[in-house]
Amino acid sequence: MGIKAKQAQKGRGLTVVKQALDNRKPIPIYFALPYKDILNKKGHPILLADDTYADMLNLPGKDLDFLNAEGDKSSNAIIADFHQLLSVYVEDFDIFVSQLPADTRIQQASWGQELVRVESQLNSGDLDDRHYQQLLMMRQTILQEINIEKNVVGDIKHQEYTAVIYGKTLAALDKNRRDFMAHAGMAFTPEPVSISRKKMVMYQINNPGETLELEEK
Repeated sequence: MGIKAKQAQKGRGLTVVKQALDNRKPIPIYFALPYKDILNKKGHPILLADDTYADMLNLPGKDLDFLNAEGDKSSNAIIADFHQLLSVYVEDFDIFVSQLPADTRIQQASWGQELVRVESQLNSGDLDDRHYQQLLMMRQTILQEINIEKNVVGDIKHQEYTAVIYGKTLAALDKNRRDFMAHAGMAFTPEPVSISRKKMVMYQINNPGETLELEEK
């Protein structure tokens, strides 16, 4: 099931969009994206059961209730960009809503850099006892923070929105992906999805007991 692009209708506001989302019907995910493999090629495209291709783009969430109604980055501007996307992007696409582990790699990397800096100072050998003890305490705090971030990955899940782009060939898929990203504007600000994240979504596809829904448009 793909979202077929339609001519945008003017005059629709936030209330209508929210009503449409509230009234959407969940569809079992395993009926939505039958696939064979994730290919070991640039971008790791997905080979579907009908020998066509698909790829995923992460769509960072935007809470329209907490945005101003007017302005360049307002809720109205985001909705207008979404309608514009539906007007100019003529290929099919789907949007999946999934519960995936929180991604804390950036936080872990930041603490890791701080750990390297502190350990370098500890090994300098030119420290008085007070400074040395302070660095030891900092090192212990950093290790605790890294451990917390690692535990978050296993214990906390958050809702992610993922667009699935299709193509009959790899070349067509690449073009459709570029077009979708170019026309998304502020509606989605799509981002590439890592192969590990794709595998998580595919795991849920093969395990329909997991919380994962396809938004029917």
